[in-house]
Amino acid sequence: MPMDLVYLKAPIPCVQGYYGERLVTYTTQIAPGQIHNLLGHDPRSQNWKKLPKDIGDIYKYLQRPTSKSRREGVAGYIEERFGPDATTVGGFPAISIAFREPVEFVPSPDLKGVGQMMLDISPSVVRILIDGLGRVTGIMDLQDEGLADLLTFQLPVTIYAPAPGTKPLSWREMGQLFHDFNFRVQPVPQRLALALDTADPYVQLARDLTPYAFLSDHGGVAEKLASLGTKSTQLVVQTVWVRSVRGATEGRKFQEANLAHLDNPNLTPDSEEDMRESIASYFQSICDHMGDDRWEDRDSLHLSSPGWQALGVVHHDIAFRAKLGPAEREKVTERIASIDWSRSNPDWFRLGIGLPEIDKLTGEEVVDSKGRKRIALTGAGRTNTQAIIDYVRNKSGLDLLIAKDDEAAA
Repeated sequence: MPMDLVYLKAPIPCVQGYYGERLVTYTTQIAPGQIHNLLGHDPRSQNWKKLPKDIGDIYKYLQRPTSKSRREGVAGYIEERFGPDATTVGGFPAISIAFREPVEFVPSPDLKGVGQMMLDISPSVVRILIDGLGRVTGIMDLQDEGLADLLTFQLPVTIYAPAPGTKPLSWREMGQLFHDFNFRVQPVPQRLALALDTADPYVQLARDLTPYAFLSDHGGVAEKLASLGTKSTQLVVQTVWVRSVRGATEGRKFQEANLAHLDNPNLTPDSEEDMRESIASYFQSICDHMGDDRWEDRDSLHLSSPGWQALGVVHHDIAFRAKLGPAEREKVTERIASIDWSRSNPDWFRLGIGLPEIDKLTGEEVVDSKGRKRIALTGAGRTNTQAIIDYVRNKSGLDLLIAKDDEAAA
């Protein structure tokens, strides 16, 4: 046996699988520090120009440069989930590497499909990372920054290679694998993602508030639903309630962007308990002033998606902009409760958030017992939410209180 094969082939324990007659897979685990050795190159986008032209070109063709925010997100995830002060469990899905040539496999005499890959790790053996560039970039950046002590985990790896006796994988075939992994997946609906998320602090805060009476005594929160149907008994769907909580903690801009990041958030592990009690007392006060019948009237605009979000932002106004004390807060919540939240309030039409509701059977405009037209919300939800926020601020006197606070701060 030539000496170069002795030194260049590395035995790696693995489980062998296959997809049809063309592809063989090998699954294993590696330490994060072994990524470069396994690939034979640094796959990060800033190094593509330094790679051999054929490999650099395929990365440019297949992959997308990893943004700074994505790199930092992966690094932060590693620190938060795998570090000594982990907030909850975490893990990474396997990264995927395609080898152009077949891989030698030595099966175990005892277990079918279990054995060792005899990987030729010399630079001349062509292989590329086809899935997991963001994860790999974050990991390698931590190594470069001298933070390898955070990499206390094993990284799952799946290797894709042509079946023995078949022709090498073409760049087009490697590209098809990348396409299938990244674009043929069905995204998880937001309502399901929120129901399963145990790490996002705003989702968790929203979940921690569900036992409070203003929610639990009036139908509670519906998880995994996009909207409440006519037969639903719940008060609000989880996606809307989380938006309300995001607005209540960090304000309007943060409420609108699910992936927004704040350098100095109001919600921290230290503030979570106080924040929970502040939000709960705010909504409970509105509920008490309205009374059960009005508070749980599902036809009322305060229980619409824009209404919930508006009420969330108003809590942020009270707690962080006007910084009201208990007595002043009570006066404001009483004024909020006294607003005519029914769909027949003429002010809604003046705000331009909807059109008269039309009876589907008669084709006539729907009116209430007083002959007032009922509104049907139309247009962009974001615009409607902002209009209701401004209306509530005006009706509750918060606009003047916020202006005074802003003037004093200036």
